[in-house]
Amino acid sequence: MGRRPAQEDAAEQGGRQSGGRIEGAAGDREHHQVVGDGEGHQGSAGVTPAPKYRVGLIGAGRAGPSRARGFDAHPLCKVVAIADTDPVNLDLTASRFGAAPYDDFETMLAREALDIVLAVLPVRPNADAVVAAAEAGAKAIFCEKPLTASLADADRMVEACATRGIPLGCGVMVSSHPDYRRAYQMVADGEIGELRRIDSYDSNGQGGCHGLNLTRKFAQKAPVEEVIGWVTGDPHSDHEEPYDDAKTGFGEVGGYLRFANGVESFHSTGGRGLTGMTVLGTRGMLVNENNTSLGLRLFQAPEGSNRRGIAEFDPVDAGFLTSAADERGYDEGGWRDCGDVMRAIVADTLRVLEEGGELEISTADDLRHALEMCVALRESHRQERVPLRLPLEDRSLTMYPERARWHYKKQIIGEQVYMEQMRGQKQD
Repeated sequence: MGRRPAQEDAAEQGGRQSGGRIEGAAGDREHHQVVGDGEGHQGSAGVTPAPKYRVGLIGAGRAGPSRARGFDAHPLCKVVAIADTDPVNLDLTASRFGAAPYDDFETMLAREALDIVLAVLPVRPNADAVVAAAEAGAKAIFCEKPLTASLADADRMVEACATRGIPLGCGVMVSSHPDYRRAYQMVADGEIGELRRIDSYDSNGQGGCHGLNLTRKFAQKAPVEEVIGWVTGDPHSDHEEPYDDAKTGFGEVGGYLRFANGVESFHSTGGRGLTGMTVLGTRGMLVNENNTSLGLRLFQAPEGSNRRGIAEFDPVDAGFLTSAADERGYDEGGWRDCGDVMRAIVADTLRVLEEGGELEISTADDLRHALEMCVALRESHRQERVPLRLPLEDRSLTMYPERARWHYKKQIIGEQVYMEQMRGQKQD
């Protein structure tokens, strides 16, 4: 990927305007004052001190601006640089943030002194972008799901950050919501008794990273001792396929998982219209009818009761939200509101940077485990449904996501629809 020559000077000028003096080498980068953009960064004199955390965005497409706005709206952060190979997306998003535009992330990382890097990309380039950000000295990184296609790339991403002490959050959005984080703790505290079983089912015919990630979190991230799986349809069952010439259809993944703490789980993405999950204990259960959204419900046996059957558990108001708002409206800066989950991700990331500790939101390591669980379900099928134990020895194993996540989504849904969605992100 090369910089468009006509934009090189503009990108350097944009970098100066957004607070970074660009000298052409990482060692010469400096922090300067940041001119306000009219969205909360401008002081009474028109200029405020440089933000504490300079944010760079890799990927200016549909989801990227929303993730970036979550950070940019926080008083400690400012989006100062954006990289994208699509000139239309890049120009639109960079102008909206008043950020320096780059048409390759390597140059952006070399020339900008970035504290936080957001990689919001199709799966194909995700690993390289995250590793490059870690090597460039980012203090925190956030990337999107699915993490990557191969176990080796997942290992590479996690290790590049872990060895440098860089928190690497991942956008499996609902699992990071405060409702779910409270639910994990409720299970750990025994509010549904001894945890026995977690079932996740979906009808989207994909690998199911949402459900597998939630399952592992509710199981207190215990090691997986046994996996027995099945799959239907390519690219899961017969061979690896990068979708370049593949059909758009997608197979189903399902099977049985047993954790080291004795918890059992059934996972299926062939639910025939059914979605959701159940977390079953000896004294109660948590239920959600959509494992990619809010709507958790708690059922418990009455205090002092000997009831142990599912049908005898009573509903309990635990204060969970029923659903996410379909229309969040626009914030005071004219951006479509990024949502409570994104604000929680921003807050948790900044908490770790300010105070230390570990991320409470979903991390890339969580998504690495979810990918490995899914790959193991498929590999069990390929080996005539033999039980497999994790970790898998062959780290070259790959599972491609659905076509729209592997390729650039503008190519999948069409430019007109795509750009309507892009323009609707902000009231210009």
